[in-house]
Amino acid sequence: MFSVPELRYAQKYPFSALSRKIVEQSGFTLENIPSPVLSRATKMVAAAFSGHEYLWRIETSAELLSNEVLAFPVAKVLVSLINRLELYRLFGQMLAASVSKNLSAEKDEVLIDMASELKMDFDFTGGSAAFAKVGLCAYLRPSLEDVNAKLVNQKVEGGRVILSRAEFIRLVSMAVSQELRDSLPLKLKDVPAYLKSAADALDSEFSAQVRKQYSKSDFGAVAPESFPPCMAKIYSGLAAGLKVPHSARFAIATFLSSVGMSPDQIVNVFRATPNFSEATTRYHVGRIAGKGSGDGYSAPGCDKMRSYALCVANCPVSHPVQFYANEVGRGKAQAAVPVEEEK
Repeated sequence: MFSVPELRYAQKYPFSALSRKIVEQSGFTLENIPSPVLSRATKMVAAAFSGHEYLWRIETSAELLSNEVLAFPVAKVLVSLINRLELYRLFGQMLAASVSKNLSAEKDEVLIDMASELKMDFDFTGGSAAFAKVGLCAYLRPSLEDVNAKLVNQKVEGGRVILSRAEFIRLVSMAVSQELRDSLPLKLKDVPAYLKSAADALDSEFSAQVRKQYSKSDFGAVAPESFPPCMAKIYSGLAAGLKVPHSARFAIATFLSSVGMSPDQIVNVFRATPNFSEATTRYHVGRIAGKGSGDGYSAPGCDKMRSYALCVANCPVSHPVQFYANEVGRGKAQAAVPVEEEK
């Protein structure tokens, strides 16, 4: 029997050895997952693609805490059944954010124990500016999506990266996220139908949310310089008169429609292509834009672009329109900064 403090720790850090021990001793299998556990697992997965927090705040109920601990491996099963790279990334990010928040409130001993359990190469110094010194290999092990975390922005001495407490927590959180993403998808056999059904429902909800989020948006004048690398390559190929595959044509047309380009402008993008047909192109662009029906096609996400073999860079986003929105927003922010006149 595990104590409430032990269960609370396992809930906050579901990848820990204690959490694995609790799951192993629970005796539950995929065939007999308790209803409350499956319910919490589905909510965890939904939280990942909805941008919500991972945990419920539970203080004293051993039963509820135990359900939370057991729900995490079930959530991994559901994510594996859905099998989308962008969901793996979002699930990892959600866990990392939760771990970072929890570790920030822990004593140094807990943080050190966590880093040791992850087998990180580090020396604890305890200073304010130099809380820990981390080996280069350990520092570069997780995917450093945050620009501020890039090695070029760090202080390095004697082959070790000098980190403050907050920076060390960030690294530990990123290492947790990387280990989770590396473990997915799980190798599953003979998955019960009710679990597949739960995964299918979540997949449909995820797809609907992506379509809603990255359908037509008002970005103002279209800015090709802000296109993501995949779309910039296709756009440049069309402008150069190259023969572009159908999947790429569909992707760029839906993308351009989603970022606000008019059907006439999209048709003009295709004019330099071999065997250009005004009538055929205008018909397909009209269908993509939803002309006459009001319902057009949404641009494919990064997972779909990878399946089309059209992804050309490891962008820190899950959708090309998200990349474009970030770049346009950054440009507007820079333009809004007043420039002081020379004295």
